[in-house]
Amino acid sequence: MIIKSPLITEKVTNMIDSDNTMEFLVDLRANKPQIAKELSDLYEIEVVSVRTMITPTGQKKAVVKLAGDNTANELATRLGLL
Repeated sequence: MIIKSPLITEKVTNMIDSDNTMEFLVDLRANKPQIAKELSDLYEIEVVSVRTMITPTGQKKAVVKLAGDNTANELATRLGLL
């Protein structure tokens, strides 16, 4: 499993509203195309772009921009984050 969990912080909540973007913790070995495909398959959403980073704690975080106007807001609501 590539996607471990969605990440929700105050900054991410602002990104959901303003940029239609969400963050997920992902497997360290996962690459951007794999992350985009997994998200598309799991949540039936269209991914525009994926940016990744390794946190100081050694976890990999993916910042995912979604297509559509309120897609991130709808997905966060579906996942029970908002």
